[in-house]
Amino acid sequence: MTKGENINLFNALSDKKLGQLSGAKFAYAVAKNLGLLQPEIEALKKALEATDEFQKYDKARVELAKSHAKKNDKGEPETTKNAQGQETFVLEDQEAFDKAFETLKEEHKATLEARQKQVDEQNELLKTESTVILHKVALSDVPNAITADQMKGLSAIVEEAVLSP
Repeated sequence: MTKGENINLFNALSDKKLGQLSGAKFAYAVAKNLGLLQPEIEALKKALEATDEFQKYDKARVELAKSHAKKNDKGEPETTKNAQGQETFVLEDQEAFDKAFETLKEEHKATLEARQKQVDEQNELLKTESTVILHKVALSDVPNAITADQMKGLSAIVEEAVLSP
């Protein structure tokens, strides 16, 4: 498995609904694999942590958007949700914001280039093979109440051929 696939598996194993399923061997396999994957997941998160310089840029970017946002009755910036469900500011003058934003990006060009390099390296790292050896569980030990979506996420630790002692 790749490091990226391990992130997906870790997220699937962390699903709170799995905790509602019964079966000692299945629960053990979930807990064991979470423990095996945790150090790798933490290392991957650490590799993508934003630098202080990027955090300063990002704070300035948000402040810029706030300053160009329409204000409500209380003088607070208006927001809306975008297609991804993220909250964004409703801009008063998109053209003025775009111009100011380009200036901000130019001022922080080196920081943005360094961040892009960091993201590119992280993406390459996610494609590399993981050295984590997963604890497998027999299909017969998987609770019957598991959903197809849950099984899809956990398929890497489930084996039909594993004999249940």
